[in-house]
This record gives sequence, structure tokens and C-alpha cells, in this order.
Amino acid sequence: MAFSNKIISRLFLAGNILVVFIYLLTCLVPYLNAGKFWFISIIGLAFPLLVCAVAIFLAAWLIVGSRWYLLSLIALVISFQQVAVAFGWHPFQTFTNAKARGNLRVLSWNVSSWDELNKEKKGGTSYRPLMFAEIKKYDADILCFQEFLESRNLAKYDATIPELQKMGYPYHYYIPGYSELKYSEMGMVIFSKYPITNTGVYDFGDGESVQQLIYTDIDFKGKPIRVFSIHLQSVRFGEREYQSLDQIKHSEKSGLKDSKTIVSKLKRGYHFRSIQSDIVHDFVQKSPYPVILCGDFNDVPNSYTYFTVKGNMQDAFLQKGAGLGRTFRFISPTLRIDYIFADKKFDIHQYHRLTVPYSDHYGIMADMSF
Repeated sequence: MAFSNKIISRLFLAGNILVVFIYLLTCLVPYLNAGKFWFISIIGLAFPLLVCAVAIFLAAWLIVGSRWYLLSLIALVISFQQVAVAFGWHPFQTFTNAKARGNLRVLSWNVSSWDELNKEKKGGTSYRPLMFAEIKKYDADILCFQEFLESRNLAKYDATIPELQKMGYPYHYYIPGYSELKYSEMGMVIFSKYPITNTGVYDFGDGESVQQLIYTDIDFKGKPIRVFSIHLQSVRFGEREYQSLDQIKHSEKSGLKDSKTIVSKLKRGYHFRSIQSDIVHDFVQKSPYPVILCGDFNDVPNSYTYFTVKGNMQDAFLQKGAGLGRTFRFISPTLRIDYIFADKKFDIHQYHRLTVPYSDHYGIMADMSF
């Protein structure tokens, strides 16, 4: 019996060492160029699960009274920076719909073409009216939309920009980035209740989809601020890849060819995002005004993309959010890939997710003030 227990203990220790090794490897992701070390970045997608695994080993060793608990404890201590950005620690924070006087409310949402591209197969209806109602309900001062669809044929799709102007957004900056669609075009837009005094755009150069950086200088009650909206490289999973991932998740058959395609697309995404995040960082550093940056990063907090773009800015979710803060509705509950960052000259007062199933992303919102 004692021999058996010894074998089990050694196997448990070996498993602990292996998990800690992989865990610490993923902790290097923010410091490694994702384009070159893409294979480590892919492992980093499992970071929240690895944190839990290390914590379980820690608890198990403490229960049996073994000093091997130090292995997991030290790993968690030295990786505190990565753990801190993966989870929000404000479980009792509540969101008040009424905006406090003097606060600036910013809403960012990848609206996935307002669901309009699904209109025909849904019998001529889409989530567009419901999405407009959701936006109107929160009465944000600044709206940053990615994958924003605008009509080029009013007989096919209604115009979107005039509708949002009617909601009280007289100022906007719109840049189409993908116009191969027959009746519409898709791009990036920033709407504002406050005057826009200057604008700019940077095209990341990949013409296959909408990947851009746009910014507006906004006069917020006499104080200039620069608002960025970005959409970084997507992995471009199609229906086939999502089906393969679902089969893997449920231990069903998934072909080797499908798995290679998934890895290839992930690798390509990391390569482009590593370049794009460096470009975004430079734009933020050169801003003459306090920055608010919103967007769909297509990458998780424990990533080179996140840390490079964030720099010294605040993450609104970390300031006022709780849990994992998932913003992508599919694949995994750990995918927080949409962000609102703000200069440290701002105080973050509230953070909220629009957890409605109208897009493949949840909208996110933050209240702040100087």
C-alpha cells in the first residue's frame, strides 16, 4: 500500500512539474514576438485553464502537508503580472445606467455587419433594430464600431449612419475598408456627441478584410482627447473551422487536415498582429492628447498584442470588471479579445458588457472622467 502511494505521489509530482513548466512558458508570451514564437502564443490561449490547474496542485499539496506546494506557489507569484490581467477582481461592482454628470461614456462594439448579411436566410429580418435599441438605451457619448456595415443600395439595406445621427451623434468619422460586397461596404467608424476636430487613418495593408486603425481628436468640454478604434488581424475561421473546434471540444472525430488549417490560420494571425500591435503602440506614443483606445484585438490579455498596445494605459475591465470578461461568444468562455484602454489621466468609474446575442462579439462600455 505504501509502495502504491509512493508511485501515485511521484506521478502527481511529475504532472505538477509538467503543468508548471507549460504554465511558465505561456507567461513568456507578452515578452516574445508572437510572429516568431507563435507556437507558444497558441499554448497561451489556455492560460486561464493553466492558472486553475496550478492552483489545484497548490491546494492538493497543502491538503496533504507537502512542501511541494512551493512549486506552484512560486510559479503563481512570479507570474502575478499575467494573472492580474487575465481576471477582473471587482465582483461586487454594479453598473448604473444613469451616467454621472461630467463623465464620458465610451462604447465599443464589433457589430458584425449589424447581422445584415444574414438577413435573407432569416426571412428578411436581422438584429439591426435590436442593436440600435441597445445602443440608444445606454446613451454613450462616443461610439466605436468595428465591422460597421453601410449600405450602397438602399433597396437592399437601410443606411446606418443617418440612423445613428438621429440618435444624437452629429459628428462621425467613417472609413470603409472592405467594399467587395455587392450591396454594401464594411469598415470602421467613430461617432461622437462632442465636436471632432481632427481625424486620421492607418490601413494595416491586408486588403482581404477590415483591419485598420482610425482616430479622432475630440473636444470634450474644452479638453482635447484622442480616441482610437482598431481592428487587428482576425484568424478568419469559417464554418468548417468552428465545426472542427466543436468536434475537438466534444471529443469527436476531427481530421488532421482541419487541425493543420486551424493552426495555420492561428499562426498567420499572430504574425500579422505582432506587426500591427507595434504600429498601434507607436501611434499612441505620438499622440499629443490623452488617449482612449477601443477595439477588437483578436487576442487575449496574456499576449504580446495586449501588452504592446496597452503600454502604460489603463484597462477599463481590470479597473471595474469581474471574472474573465468574455467578449467573444463562441469557441471558449475565456476569450476576452475586445478592450477599452484609457490614459492614466482618466478615472474609470464603471465598466459594462452588453451580453446580447446580436453579434459574435459582446459590446463593452466604460464611464470615465478626467
